[in-house]
Amino acid sequence: MPYEPIYERFEVAQPDGSRCDVEFVRSGFLAQGDRPELFFFRTNGEETVVGISGTSLTRFERGRSRLTREQKIDVAGRWLKRQIEAGAPLDSRRLYIQDDELANLANELNFVE
Repeated sequence: MPYEPIYERFEVAQPDGSRCDVEFVRSGFLAQGDRPELFFFRTNGEETVVGISGTSLTRFERGRSRLTREQKIDVAGRWLKRQIEAGAPLDSRRLYIQDDELANLANELNFVE
């Protein structure tokens, strides 16, 4: 049975108690630097981008099966949810997933073999 993402569309409580609607829109990657994969979400009507470091992803997948597109959407969505819950600014520095963060998120989502 194919994996069904749980963070394609979700609602999250912000620190002030208001609700934030989040919906996955599309994905892509940058062809320069460490070739990060980018995941675009609509967050209360505004576009928010979460990046996963290409180098970190390669290291994480070494010796494991590759994460599917749907699993990567969930990793990015889970990270975005966590940042919104914490009230963190949704800027590129805070929304870029690397090494330990990637491993922790994959573990939380039971993607670790």
